[in-house]
Amino acid sequence: MRFQIIKPTGILAQFINYYWVMEKSSLEDDVCERVIPTGNIDLMFHYKNCFKVICSNNNTYQQAYSFISGISNSFADVTTNGETGLICVTFHPFGACHFFNFPLFEIENQSISLDCIFSRESKEIYEQLCDARFLNERIAVIESFLLAKLSEPAKRDSLLVKSGIELISQSKGQISAATLAEKLCITTKTLERKFSAMVGKTPKLYIKIVRFQNILNTYSQANGTSLTQTAYLNGYFDQSHFIKDFKSFSGYTPKDFFANHQCQSDYFS
Repeated sequence: MRFQIIKPTGILAQFINYYWVMEKSSLEDDVCERVIPTGNIDLMFHYKNCFKVICSNNNTYQQAYSFISGISNSFADVTTNGETGLICVTFHPFGACHFFNFPLFEIENQSISLDCIFSRESKEIYEQLCDARFLNERIAVIESFLLAKLSEPAKRDSLLVKSGIELISQSKGQISAATLAEKLCITTKTLERKFSAMVGKTPKLYIKIVRFQNILNTYSQANGTSLTQTAYLNGYFDQSHFIKDFKSFSGYTPKDFFANHQCQSDYFS
């Protein structure tokens, strides 16, 4: 199996964090991964067999050949299905709204086939990806599509929401939605409406996901730090609350998760 992360260049680097690519032959064993919330919207393109997904509610489905995956606040188990070829576009938290002309909360906790949004282009992209022989050719196909869809949301709203994301990141998820609105000099209701449309989650839920991701980073990088200390450093003063939130995102208690899983999350989202 080959796994590769590629950084975008040019203007797309402002909106896209990275591309990740996975390829596996039919002779290799299938791989199953638990996907947990990351706070990013992903755009995925299969050019071989599509993955199978088991959701947290035990519903099962097969992914479309190309789809956009909204920000989720739950987990899923995703399994390869024989020969694999996949390119995923992982947007910056404020990146996806520059390419999709609809409120992003409409795809919250969902994966929507690109056929439903760009029917003709979706089929063309799939054919071009299958025909391409090399990875750089496939990346070029996807980038050409994205550049054609690039647009600028309302400037004032863009600056507002981008500033909100930066404040949440700087606080490592330890800020309330009310405090965020106060710092941005806007009402909580207005911030929620704009944030949901341009990011895909309410500020409150997005903050919780950022804090969860920071817990993963804190614990994995700080040798000798206990889970109790990690929870405290990330604003949890009630152990039962910490365990409840962690289990809702990952399906595991913190102890079980760190004992059995690597601290990565978004490769199959």
